[in-house]
Amino acid sequence: MSMFNQSVTSLWQQTAVPLSQPPQLRERMNADVTIIGAGITGLRAALELSKRNISVVVLDSHEPGWGASGRTGGQVNPLAHATPDVIIQQLGPVFGPRMLDAYINSASELFNLVKHHDLQCEAVQGGWLRGAHCESATKDLQKMYDGWSKIGLDISFVEGAELRRLSGSDAYKTATLVKSAGSLQPLSYSRELARVAKSQGADIFANSPVLNVKAQGGKWTTTTQYGEVVSDWVLHCTNGYTDNTLKGLRQTIVPLISIQAATRPLSKAEYDAVLPEGHTLADTRRVIYYSRKDNRNRLLFGSLGTAESCARADKQRLLRSMRSVFPQFCEEDLEYHWGGRVAFTPDVLPHLHEPAPGQLAGLGYNGRGVAMATVMGRVLAERVAGKPAEDLPIPTTGFKSVPFHGFHKVGVVSAIKYFEFRDNTDAKFF
Repeated sequence: MSMFNQSVTSLWQQTAVPLSQPPQLRERMNADVTIIGAGITGLRAALELSKRNISVVVLDSHEPGWGASGRTGGQVNPLAHATPDVIIQQLGPVFGPRMLDAYINSASELFNLVKHHDLQCEAVQGGWLRGAHCESATKDLQKMYDGWSKIGLDISFVEGAELRRLSGSDAYKTATLVKSAGSLQPLSYSRELARVAKSQGADIFANSPVLNVKAQGGKWTTTTQYGEVVSDWVLHCTNGYTDNTLKGLRQTIVPLISIQAATRPLSKAEYDAVLPEGHTLADTRRVIYYSRKDNRNRLLFGSLGTAESCARADKQRLLRSMRSVFPQFCEEDLEYHWGGRVAFTPDVLPHLHEPAPGQLAGLGYNGRGVAMATVMGRVLAERVAGKPAEDLPIPTTGFKSVPFHGFHKVGVVSAIKYFEFRDNTDAKFF
């Protein structure tokens, strides 16, 4: 039984392309690669490997896109959380610039993938507005603009009346605009990746939680309740839903809950008044606010919370937060509430691990999962296909446990309350 076996109903489930339900694994199979996790990372890896005629078996505890891959806000944002000079200090002169390039090109990589495979996922490359919530955040935006524009990101400033027009909100005086960003229907994207990977030859199994992975006879045996897969490689692509299947991996990330609400269907006038040119919107708060339209007739708004099912306190927080940005909406306007697990890392960068020959793990997207999970899936496939670790765009590192990981749930709840207080205090004087 999966440790994350809870039912969460999202708007995306109502509007996603149909899923061709994969079977449960009930046999012994041989493959070149076993992938644990049918989210964006695992499915992109499966697609790229299958295109190379490398045999792949994908195992998921639930079904493709069940986790945060299919519950995310669907924003495709090609920007890290730090300035380029900080990232180069963290990763050094070789992998620093490579990581920066991976971020800059991540959105275009995704949209090119969607176009190449004709993925039906309502993808729109309409740009991303990132609003400053206070005076010091405006200075931080300037630093981000200076650093990222210098290395080639198409980023600009939007202010005043033009920002109010593009956002449909009076909440922000200044924002940056990244034109290559956009949005998509994330559950459709996940399901379409699964469809195309399967068409290329990948075997995908649902409701097949992995019990253990063991080295046997120079290969890896991955066991589920009713079957097993023997392979040369095992890829752990579980991100915020990482358990103890690969010892030590779970302790390298902190799973945070990203929560969202979606409005009732809006009138044309209501819909056109908010983000009229199809931009996505997020801000600089420590407890982030983010918003977009669903390319149909609803507005979505998100932040951080405490429960994937979106507890009552989470719903109230979402309502207060949304009204501070879009005061025209009230509690009765919100029809759907849901959440998913986002994996944060101490250095706020994605992590690639190769703890043993034939074992890989890619995770830790820190709220940039749609774009960077797409990149990570490709990188994992390149490594399996023979690319040396030293030539990859993401450095291969050892496990580094988050201090006091066992207490992260209590710490996260306390941190949200503390940082929300600081965010609101900062905004009062802006």
